[in-house]
Amino acid sequence: MAIHLRSLILLLLFLFPFTAILSAADSSPSSSPIVPSPQPSLPSPPQSPSPQSPSPPPIPQRSRRSPRRPSRRPQHPPSPPPPPLTPSPAAEASPDQLNNIIDALIGAGDFGDWVSVVASAVLPLSATLFVPENDGANRLPSAGDPFTFSYHVIPQRLSFSELLLFKTNTHLPTLLPGKSVVITNNSRLNFSINGSPITVPDLYATTAIIVHGVARMFDFSVYGQDGLDPPADQSAMVRPPPAPKRPDGGISESSSDAAPPCLCIEFPAVLVVVCALLGFKTQRNNFR
Repeated sequence: MAIHLRSLILLLLFLFPFTAILSAADSSPSSSPIVPSPQPSLPSPPQSPSPQSPSPPPIPQRSRRSPRRPSRRPQHPPSPPPPPLTPSPAAEASPDQLNNIIDALIGAGDFGDWVSVVASAVLPLSATLFVPENDGANRLPSAGDPFTFSYHVIPQRLSFSELLLFKTNTHLPTLLPGKSVVITNNSRLNFSINGSPITVPDLYATTAIIVHGVARMFDFSVYGQDGLDPPADQSAMVRPPPAPKRPDGGISESSSDAAPPCLCIEFPAVLVVVCALLGFKTQRNNFR
């Protein structure tokens, strides 16, 4: 029995290579080409839309046009320049105002000598007139001189109350070019201009012209020297001369202003010298 099993096993071992060869031959591919079966195509996944930046607005293109030429208008000849303006004459007081001033002077009684002067005068619309009394008008030889009359007129209306507001040595311009009158006293009881007191204030007054009566006629050769101060008393005019300057730039004191020398320093020095001389003489006598 054991022998039969052994022989069977050997037979199987002997046949096993042949069966392997046959099975390999059966499983080998044939010479005809194998056509692959078509595979179904898979659908592609949907693509997410990518964010796109907003496109810039289109730049408007300028149309290339030729520059406009200025329209040729008919040129008119230039207008001639205006004629030069002639200076208009200065406004003057009306004849009625002059007649009223004359009536006031005659009515006052003491200013009749200047009636003829005022009648031929030319006054501005706004003025202050100083009329001297009859006695004062005859003191100067040029009573009828037009320059003298112009020196008695201020081109501004100033009542007596307004004149009192000015300080002494105030210059008031007159119609005489470059000349002015000076207030020499501004007190109410003795208000004076050029040294002549106002005797009749507001002799004639309107809204534009006012007249004051004065004691004497004004002399522009004394008070109207182009804004110079009027002559005053000798004590007021005399002023000490300016002190001379020292070489170092300071101001040296004059001998009149300098203080007197102090004796508190000189006296002890003299005393010491005298004592020294006495002591020297005493010692000399002792040696003898």
